[in-house]
Amino acid sequence: MSDRIVRAPRDEHERATLERVLQESFGNEGLPWTTWMERIGHENLRVVIADGAIRGGLGFYRFGQHWGGERVPMIGLAGVGVEPSWRGRGIARTFLVDTLAQARSEGVPLAGLYASSVAVYRAIGFEQAGVTLRFEAPVASLARGDHALACEPFDPLENAHVRPLYDARARRWDGHLVRTEAIWARITQPYQGTARAYRFGPASAPEGYIVYSHQPGADLHFGIALRDLVLATPAAARRCAALLSDLRSLGRDLRWLGCASDPLVSLLPEESARIVEPHRWMLRILDPARALAMRGYSSEGEASFVVRDALFGDHALHVRVRDGRAEVDTIAARRELPTLDTRALAALYSGFANVSTLVAMGLVEGSIDGAHALARLFTRGEPWLCDWF
Repeated sequence: MSDRIVRAPRDEHERATLERVLQESFGNEGLPWTTWMERIGHENLRVVIADGAIRGGLGFYRFGQHWGGERVPMIGLAGVGVEPSWRGRGIARTFLVDTLAQARSEGVPLAGLYASSVAVYRAIGFEQAGVTLRFEAPVASLARGDHALACEPFDPLENAHVRPLYDARARRWDGHLVRTEAIWARITQPYQGTARAYRFGPASAPEGYIVYSHQPGADLHFGIALRDLVLATPAAARRCAALLSDLRSLGRDLRWLGCASDPLVSLLPEESARIVEPHRWMLRILDPARALAMRGYSSEGEASFVVRDALFGDHALHVRVRDGRAEVDTIAARRELPTLDTRALAALYSGFANVSTLVAMGLVEGSIDGAHALARLFTRGEPWLCDWF
């Protein structure tokens, strides 16, 4: 363990080595890892060196996540890979823990990811905190809508006039990212294919927008992959339905990322959407006091509890919420306080898990009523992370 070094790759050669590891880890040599590294930022890449060679690595996004209408800083882990011959030796744990510790030291209170292995990330304090679902529906099953509202194409890269629509929804829906340029690039500049964008309403006061790309089929028919969709008014929803429905002559299936209370599913005339890929994304609380103090709240109350964290130490805290914000104080640990594993705090923080589930998982001990008092502070509705990273 002592000879393992975690750092950013120093040059093009080391980044190429990391790329080869990721190509084998993800089983696809066609993925444009060089572009991914440029977007995420070379300074946000990490490699682990053991026995004098790069054995694995990852990248991380620097963005935020909306909780209770407030922006909480967050890192999003991505592209985690280990050379096959070095797996099973704790290599991934080495660079994951180092990356989390560095982010925590910088004052970042949250980390998130889409996990390829739940067990690996639970072992370092992550827990499932929300659901992102990939839906599919026949284009022909969409409502026909109407053409009353203006609908104009625009260059996906020239999107400043529609970003406020996303930002407004993000502030009101827990789990949405504070999108950085790297995340906007994933939407507007797909690694494969071409993004197409349409605005609903005038450029000076848009009411919605859509970004999508074609997925060629075996014949002239094609699929439609929604890359981003925000509908702020009923008129925009009807115009969007008309735009997509008008593609039905050759457009076969529509695919998009959504949630259980997904807006587009709710707009379908019948239950024609099916879930083709369910994903539970994961959250890690790096600094409990900071994470609790930075978010917003819609409920008022107070709770005292102990957070058990094998990586960063245990914390006994008292939280008092008034007027949408929390005062967080460190207190002395007492036997009567509920004890939450840091994984339980992540699942409660997002509003995703019920205390009863966390008790059954062995993540909550002691006063169940005390744990419920804490859980009530976070209840706002379904969390939705609508971006993939």
